[in-house]
Amino acid sequence: MVEQDFKKFFESLNDELEAVKDRVRSLIGEANWGEDGRYREAVLRNIISRFLPKDCSIGTGFVINERREITKQIDIIIYDSSSPVLFSEGDFVVVLANTVKAIIEVKSSINSSKKLLEIIKICEDNAKIIEVSIVAQSQRMFNGIFCYECDLSFETLEKSLKECFNISECSLFRKINNISLGNEKFLHFWDSKPFSFRGYKLENLSFAYLISNILDSLNSNRLSMSKSPFSPLESKNPFEQFRINYPEEKFDRYF
Repeated sequence: MVEQDFKKFFESLNDELEAVKDRVRSLIGEANWGEDGRYREAVLRNIISRFLPKDCSIGTGFVINERREITKQIDIIIYDSSSPVLFSEGDFVVVLANTVKAIIEVKSSINSSKKLLEIIKICEDNAKIIEVSIVAQSQRMFNGIFCYECDLSFETLEKSLKECFNISECSLFRKINNISLGNEKFLHFWDSKPFSFRGYKLENLSFAYLISNILDSLNSNRLSMSKSPFSPLESKNPFEQFRINYPEEKFDRYF
């Protein structure tokens, strides 16, 4: 009964996002929705902001590390609001790397493997700059992609991601770990042994799992819990479409 209630609650978040997206599209038109990322990001930021703890803020902008290296502009940054910021004007911020909790790239659509891999590289390059200011190599950061619409099949996604992760050398901190593609495709990197990247078909729950995993990553008590309190389902295993396994030695040095 509890699981069903949680599932219904999280499904309503997906429904709300779709409703707001359609509402904005009806006002500004299809072309403008695809061309201007500010609308897409604003819709997502507003929903995520409702769930953030009081010591976190959300914005868009840039991150600077201790070497004064700067990221590309990041669509959504969640950062420690108890720490100073270098610049803030409305939702636009420039923040220090050691205050960053999560970064997310937002896209209206991804309809080619090449485009997805390009976005993954941008996310991991940004995380590489942020990582410089992180003391513990074993520390994690939510590094995600959110896409409103995606026509890629699970077969195509598996093939592309397998090739990508076989050739990429990247710490656990930098690794892209959550990808929401449309209403039902959700991809997750499991950063504990055995390491794997898995694809799930979660009808009307893909966005909800992005939110759920953001909250879980920000939950300071998560290590003492046997189970996440934010998960919409008891288990995603029945919905798994593919699994890409990685040898333990690939990431052992980051523990």
